[in-house]
Amino acid sequence: MFKTSRKIFLCLRLLVFSVAIYAQHSGDTVKSKARTKHKILLVPLKTTMLMSAIDKAVNTATHFSYNKITASFRSGMDMALLTAFKADYATISLLQEAKKTDTILPYIYASIGYKYDLVSGQDSSGESHAEFDLKKQKTHFIQNGQLQVPIDYSKRFMNVVISNPHLLSYLNKNYDADVFVFVNELDIKNIPNETTSDLSQSNFRREVVVHYSIVNMQKQYITKGILNTYFPFNENNPEAISKKYFSLIAQSMLLRLNKGIERLSSKAKKPSANSK
Repeated sequence: MFKTSRKIFLCLRLLVFSVAIYAQHSGDTVKSKARTKHKILLVPLKTTMLMSAIDKAVNTATHFSYNKITASFRSGMDMALLTAFKADYATISLLQEAKKTDTILPYIYASIGYKYDLVSGQDSSGESHAEFDLKKQKTHFIQNGQLQVPIDYSKRFMNVVISNPHLLSYLNKNYDADVFVFVNELDIKNIPNETTSDLSQSNFRREVVVHYSIVNMQKQYITKGILNTYFPFNENNPEAISKKYFSLIAQSMLLRLNKGIERLSSKAKKPSANSK
């Protein structure tokens, strides 16, 4: 009798466990389907939109030329985003899959512009920043084809402006993508540690700041702004920097993307005032 009861008890536990596992996987499947219905297209950083203060140190450590350093950081940021995003979505990289005969990136860059916008949540009332004058941006920030970083970009970020009304529909037709990730600006600079006034090399660290915009087919911003992280002063290998630190930014951007998609989805489901 005892053995029979024990067998029944074990069978019931196994059944409950199986149902729990099935329910968990069913939930994951629903969540996965909700996300994978979107297809991501990554638009990489334009080379003139990189401002790096560590090129000399990178050159000393790796003997890379300026162009190779720029290409390494550009490719590293793109690869970090591709690796992070493809875990949740079908994702296409225009840079990693590019061919020499491709003309798509020049076409995209000719179809967009950039402007500084207020970071979400920042209050600009009472401010007077001449460096953010929209009329002066083209001459003030882009000089000799190179980006000039403003004095205070903690309250502003470089946003994308889509000037070609046919760009997104063209990209959708050719790549079947409905979400577009624009990496607008990448800044890498040396900053002193706040815990000491000693400005020797050992007391510096590096900061990476990425300005980005993610839009959908309706030209709605799913998310936009800046993301940053820090890394040691003695790290001068672009590949290592990309794998260790760009990847952190990519994961944070993915989280913002997911939240943005959920927000727009919830907003679309809410009945409008006119429908009542």
